Amino acid sequence: MEFIILGLIPLGLGVGAVLGWVAFNRTRALEQQLRELQQQLWHLKEQQLYAPRDRASSPRRPPAPAPVKDPPPVAPSPADPASRTSTPGTSTPANSYSQGNLWLSKLKEFWMIWLGGGCIGLAGIFMVRYGIEQGLLGPAARIGLAVVTGLLLHAVAEYLFRKVGPQPAVAALAGGASITLYAALLAALHLYQLMSPGLVFTLLAVISFVTMILALRHGPVLAGIGLLGAYVVPALVSSGSNNMTGALIYALIVSTAALCLLRYVYRPWLWYGALAGMVFWGVVSLGESSAHQFRPLYLALLAYALLAIPHLDWRLSVHRIRLATLSWRTLLSSDYRRDQIGLLLLLSLLALSLLQPFSLSAFVLHLPFAAVLLVAARQREDLCPFPWLSAVVLIVISLVPLLSGQSHVVTAPVDKFWAYVIAASLFSVGGVWLLRQSRLVAVWSSLAFLSPVLWLSVTYLQLPELLQGWHWSAITLMLGGAYIFYATQRLARAERDIPAVWLLLAGHAAYSVAVAIAFQEAGLTLALALQLISLSWLIKRYQLQSVDWLVKLLVAVVVTRLTFNPWLLSYADTLGGTHWSLWTYGGATACCVVAARFLNSDNPLRAWLEAAALHLLVLTLGAETRYWLYDGQIFIDRFSYLEAAINVNLWAALALAYHYRGQLSEHLRGIYAVAAKVLLCASLGAFALLLTAHNPYFGYQVVATTPVFNSLLLAYGLPVVMAWLVRRYYLARWRNMAGVVGMVALFVFINLEIRHLWNGDVSDYLPTSSGELYTYSLVWLLIAIGAVLQATRLQKTQLYKVGMCMLLAVIAKIFLVDMSDLAGLLRVASFMGLGLALLGLSYMHKRLSGETS
Repeated sequence: MEFIILGLIPLGLGVGAVLGWVAFNRTRALEQQLRELQQQLWHLKEQQLYAPRDRASSPRRPPAPAPVKDPPPVAPSPADPASRTSTPGTSTPANSYSQGNLWLSKLKEFWMIWLGGGCIGLAGIFMVRYGIEQGLLGPAARIGLAVVTGLLLHAVAEYLFRKVGPQPAVAALAGGASITLYAALLAALHLYQLMSPGLVFTLLAVISFVTMILALRHGPVLAGIGLLGAYVVPALVSSGSNNMTGALIYALIVSTAALCLLRYVYRPWLWYGALAGMVFWGVVSLGESSAHQFRPLYLALLAYALLAIPHLDWRLSVHRIRLATLSWRTLLSSDYRRDQIGLLLLLSLLALSLLQPFSLSAFVLHLPFAAVLLVAARQREDLCPFPWLSAVVLIVISLVPLLSGQSHVVTAPVDKFWAYVIAASLFSVGGVWLLRQSRLVAVWSSLAFLSPVLWLSVTYLQLPELLQGWHWSAITLMLGGAYIFYATQRLARAERDIPAVWLLLAGHAAYSVAVAIAFQEAGLTLALALQLISLSWLIKRYQLQSVDWLVKLLVAVVVTRLTFNPWLLSYADTLGGTHWSLWTYGGATACCVVAARFLNSDNPLRAWLEAAALHLLVLTLGAETRYWLYDGQIFIDRFSYLEAAINVNLWAALALAYHYRGQLSEHLRGIYAVAAKVLLCASLGAFALLLTAHNPYFGYQVVATTPVFNSLLLAYGLPVVMAWLVRRYYLARWRNMAGVVGMVALFVFINLEIRHLWNGDVSDYLPTSSGELYTYSLVWLLIAIGAVLQATRLQKTQLYKVGMCMLLAVIAKIFLVDMSDLAGLLRVASFMGLGLALLGLSYMHKRLSGETS
């Protein structure tokens, strides 16, 4: 009984398909006139949207003559917009809005047909699964029945096609038939092992290409249901065997067929659907260790197919695209976007594929992908960023263990060394080859000459134990010397030689790596700074304005490294107590100064270097101050009175440096402005702590007994200077605040110094003598007199009010506090002195007022 039921399934499918076609035909007869008008409108839009443009043909392949006959209903078109033009700027005739409306109209019109074809394909798949789950028939009978069903459906579709011509319903029936055949063959391989893998994949390829040929007759509906639906088949008939290599081979076959079809029946949704299927099986394979060896080859073959099949350019040399200008706007234009999206997705999968336990074979297997990009970029200038992108991806993924904090120790350091050598050779040789083949000299020069240095850096960072010793540093230094020597030879012949510029840059980079190997981290910072001198000399000698960006990059690296020390690669513990802060911070500052002097005064880079030197000078003074105050321990993990005193001045000075650098910067002005404001606010906060919680008068902080030249000068005297500088050189709206802070700092500094001079300390636990009280009054009186006179001379009303208030406070203090213990001649002398001072102030005030009036 079960056998009869199972046998009736394909018959029911066929009968249902025929009845569906009859119903559709009758409905079509009722709407024939309207349908013909819609179909004609669709063909007109389709011809306008997908009409082939003029191709950039090479001398070996002349353009085909224009067709004489009317185009067929499904007009063949190239695979993508990039293949229809060889010059940027060609725009699509129809805009995205009309394309969206066109797609929605087709979806509304044919949604039942798509759903019906998909249901037929799912019925074939579920028939196989049902036989498996219920144990019906034997394995061979189950597979045979599914194959017969698929062939029967194809036969019915072919009969109906010959009977009534191309119809979407007939195409959907053929698509369901192909899906049924896919499911049957995959089940025969993965579930029952009834056929050899070679035979199964051969039959799958035959089915795919037959489906492609049929799609040329039936239209894109068959392509959508048959080929795109084929990507889902392995997931639906999976038995849990995790044969991911077989699934990738199957996906590769289906993808190849889809790309072949796209050359003749191009639809955007079909292209993106095929790309989604390719990426889907690549992502699924990431979780299976059995696919680690084949996945890189799968990605490389897909990249080759994406570039070769749409143009039948098997050597990747015939289809040529030359850009009018090399810019990001040109590279990202819609003419080339389709290929770029596909390659970016595959490159992302390549990066994820590299995140696996390292082995030499697995790493090398990922290099053919980069080789495909190198070959493709020879004639297609729109693909020029991709060889560099692949190199960057390989380098970054190679450094993931280091970035994640894992140990340098690896199981096979020699294997890693040879893997990096092979990668460096590939990109360097490929860059030299492209330098001779392509006109994009700067792109390929950088790839050719920088690749060995970059991979040597990766080797040093990943395998420092393997590269220990002076000989590795010497080898790297010799490489850099050879680069620079060859560059000078080329520049002697032509000063505008672009490869020579990149040779110089690569030579400087090799020099940095050599110094890093020899002297470790501290030496690397100074080595980078020393290159500023040589680069500035080269810029002036050969007028190499094109390398200004490298000077700025080096300065940014050095400044960032020293600004955020010790949070970035602290090296204080590796130098055995040497005075490293002086020759690292001070040496970097001196390098910026010397580099700026090499440049002409009218060169904008000179002002930029001078601003960087100012920044580094501030950092140097801060580091040296800490070095002497903390007995060589520059970085303290506690916030104390001394640390607050240092930070008040350091942060204010850095704020002024950022403000100055912001005035010279074209692109980072906003960032510098924000940084300056943040640092000024931080400086104010630290000064508030010095006035309150960290004030030595209220706390237990000890001030050295040395008069004047002690920590009070740093904590309260130097902020007066910083406040004056802020008032003088910073934004106008901050001037009043800076003046107030300066006066407060000056007042506190004078009073604490008076107490320190009388007692040798400033703590409030010490008694206050009469002489100390009189000194306060005398100094305050002098300050008040000076403020009033200065305000009168400069016509500063606010300063005059401050001076008068202070004068009144001094008079009140003298009468209420100072003279309470005086008697006799001392009282007479005190009152006499106060009176004479007030009379003298009145006289000077009137005289100054008269002079200024």
